[in-house]
Amino acid sequence: MLTQFTVVRHGEPQNADLLLGRTNPPLTEKGIVQMFARCHLGTYHRVISSPLSRCADFANQYSADKNMPLVIDDRLQELDFGQWDGMALSELWQLPNQQFERFWLQPWFHIPPGGESTTSLLNRTTQLIDELCNRFSGEHLLLVTHSGVIRVLLSWLLQGAQNGNAHLSRVEVKHGASLSMSVFVDEQGHGWPQLLSLNNSSINLNSSQK
Repeated sequence: MLTQFTVVRHGEPQNADLLLGRTNPPLTEKGIVQMFARCHLGTYHRVISSPLSRCADFANQYSADKNMPLVIDDRLQELDFGQWDGMALSELWQLPNQQFERFWLQPWFHIPPGGESTTSLLNRTTQLIDELCNRFSGEHLLLVTHSGVIRVLLSWLLQGAQNGNAHLSRVEVKHGASLSMSVFVDEQGHGWPQLLSLNNSSINLNSSQK
């Protein structure tokens, strides 16, 4: 039985210039508008949300408006950044011994001091996906969560050849699909590629070409 997931990152929060893991500011007015604009596009059976305010406040309002069941699950929380949580990003990049830079470059091999490992984040996220497939088989679920959760889900989907996914068959690429990406090159000449979007939306073949 197919279970469909739409996974949405929360909108713009207050204190967006800080490293927000378990630090818990609410959304700005802009962030609330972003969430309703994104989520009105789909039809869902229920909402599953992180308990943090920047997710749960919207999820409560949205599920009530749509008369839809809501599940709050701790496993959709952002990575716990430990001692770094709530610090300004500008300060983190200035930490001695390139502590934050090393974590940013290789998050699977470095753990924030007093925080959570990326492996732990992946394990709790995929465990939740497995459970939701069993509990709500055949439904379309809206997950309201954080960028870290979405990034590890992408990592899970994009496993390479060593994990039996040589042609990335876990990712659907429809006819006419488009991928948008960027590459930022820093002062040390290191390239930072970033996926901006994978658009699988249907193409309107009736539109005129000019």
